[in-house]
Amino acid sequence: MQLRSPARLLALATVTIGVGSALVIGAPAAMAAHESANHLSYAPVAGSAFPDAGGRGVINYVKGTSGAEPNTQWTSSFRFSGLVANMSYTVTVKGRSSAICSFTTTRSGNGGCATAFTGLEKLGVSQLVTASGAPVLQATRQGVAMGPGSITSSGGCREPAQGGSTCAAPGRS
Repeated sequence: MQLRSPARLLALATVTIGVGSALVIGAPAAMAAHESANHLSYAPVAGSAFPDAGGRGVINYVKGTSGAEPNTQWTSSFRFSGLVANMSYTVTVKGRSSAICSFTTTRSGNGGCATAFTGLEKLGVSQLVTASGAPVLQATRQGVAMGPGSITSSGGCREPAQGGSTCAAPGRS
């Protein structure tokens, strides 16, 4: 599903312009699930049919509505290039039962998607997969798993409040 709204365009512009560098806060890997902003840089998986493809994304924590999953809210946006033209792709997170978002590439092999969702407990590996489920690109939080690409976080607010949180978690009263 592609959203065609000013909010989507703003979110995609933010990814394109603002992902260049990220401050990494030294939270233990187990607490990385609820960092405020997660910056994803996608690289081809081993044996990928698209060795020149790449992409960037952001998954931002919005708020928590209780102390348990799946009651956390997130926003996300992604942009990819170097893919097959007019083909459908889906952004996934390992361990999450449903996809984050899907899109169909343009004639030039570019595409992206943006969405809001609930229930992200851990963010260690995200993949871009084809309609058949074959992984093409991957972003990996090193230290949680080994693999191509990277996931870095900025911001120290985590929901529910966990040891090491640097502020009162958003959404908690």
